Amino acid sequence: MIGYIIAIVISSVFLIKFGLDIMRGLNSRNWPTTEGKITHSGVEAQRSMDDDGDIRTTYGASIQYQFNISGQEIEGARRSFTEVRTNSARRAEQIAARYPLGSSVTVYYHPDNPSLSILEPGVGWFSYVGMTVLLGFLVFGILGAVGLIG
Repeated sequence: MIGYIIAIVISSVFLIKFGLDIMRGLNSRNWPTTEGKITHSGVEAQRSMDDDGDIRTTYGASIQYQFNISGQEIEGARRSFTEVRTNSARRAEQIAARYPLGSSVTVYYHPDNPSLSILEPGVGWFSYVGMTVLLGFLVFGILGAVGLIG
């Protein structure tokens, strides 16, 4: 029973987080834009240890940019609301290569909070896949908790 409750809690937390990111991503397509400049572009490697003690490395594009709104210089580091890390350094390098240091970019920013900004508005298809998996996990937990499975 406790396992099902844990499944419900974990899937609910992640559903809320992913749901908010998807909503922000969808809304970002209608945000105002301005020109910005890339101040950092590279690849970030992150190492972690799994339960078996094996070290795993994931990679992500590390992009930073600056833009000006009403005379205020703002720094951003979010490429999209649905960014994912990958086990492929090459894929992360390809993403970073789209944003060369010093290049001009279009920045989408929240009209009420310009520090909330991104370079790629919208939502990637993998976000919907992730939501579907999490919903399945939640349903599994609920069915198990009420005694319909297990």
